[in-house]
Amino acid sequence: MTTAKGEQRRADLIRAATEILLTSGLEAVSHRAVAARAGVALGATTYYFADLADLRRAAVDALADADAARMRSAVEALPARRRTGPAVARIIASLLTPGEYDALVAWYERYIHAAREPVLADAARRTNAAALQHVETVLERSGLDAGVPAQVVLAVVDGAVIAALVDGADLGGVRRAAADALTAILQRP
Repeated sequence: MTTAKGEQRRADLIRAATEILLTSGLEAVSHRAVAARAGVALGATTYYFADLADLRRAAVDALADADAARMRSAVEALPARRRTGPAVARIIASLLTPGEYDALVAWYERYIHAAREPVLADAARRTNAAALQHVETVLERSGLDAGVPAQVVLAVVDGAVIAALVDGADLGGVRRAAADALTAILQRP
């Protein structure tokens, strides 16, 4: 039976792991780093998590849940009204890019790691499913029937974001690149 104190300790360790993941990447999430960040003995991480993969999965799951909640909240606040292609592109680009640069990099890093580490794939699939659902909702609420499937929207945004990150763009530049690429396909005749 887990106590409230035990649940709090586990939550603190997950929070520390997610902070490390956001600032330094998945490979930096180690038992030692998480324990130091949480201010607990090293043994606490192995007590609450079966192994390093379990600890990393918990951090990735926490970020995936936060991403899904962020997108859901943004879409719920979006009023239904007719919008232009460029306006919808900006909304979707913002929706699909977390509000902090480190979170954006961590978002894409999780997808790449999921390809090699199946233990992380579930979180990536959940985030992707939420993104698809919310993109469809944005398109519907905006009255935009451009004949472009949500999967294509995600692919265009992903490609533009990765290219912008490689080019060294800041968060605003990444969002502009994604919106510009998406505008090109949403305004097709």
